[in-house]
Amino acid sequence: MIRPHQMIVSEDMLIDTVDEHDNPTGVIRRSEVLQRHGNFRVVHLFLFNRQNEVLIQQLSPVRERHPGQWGSSVAGYLFAGETYEQAAERRLSQELGVSQCDLHLYGKTVMNDAGCKKFISLFVATCEGPFQYDRAHIAGLAFLSISGIKRQRDSGERAFTPTFLHVLDFYRA
Repeated sequence: MIRPHQMIVSEDMLIDTVDEHDNPTGVIRRSEVLQRHGNFRVVHLFLFNRQNEVLIQQLSPVRERHPGQWGSSVAGYLFAGETYEQAAERRLSQELGVSQCDLHLYGKTVMNDAGCKKFISLFVATCEGPFQYDRAHIAGLAFLSISGIKRQRDSGERAFTPTFLHVLDFYRA
């Protein structure tokens, strides 16, 4: 039996489409959800170190969406039938090689993404690594203070993904 953390993330993975209240309404391929304007679910994690800096990751320059931009410590779509917490644990393991981390649900927000409603659950934890990541998927990692991220956002020193900026504003509010 394949466990959720062993499932392969790809454009062909099946995800739930959801209604205006985040209730599942069907299943769709990840590659089709934006084209068909389906509402969907994602999870984001903010991992903090002891200095209260958040880990951010730079997306690979070959990524289809937002190549080279910086985003959340971990992020990902939920597989069809998966809970937000299961997805958070799975993506933490897949993206950073971390299997032991005390994740806490911070809250839930929603944003428009290419005409779709994207439901986002944010989890937070303290985790300093070590991190083992796929360099084909992630170009780099950095710990940065929230105020440092705000300065870099305002100055344009770093380019951040739209979803990360939305989630960061949600976290700061």
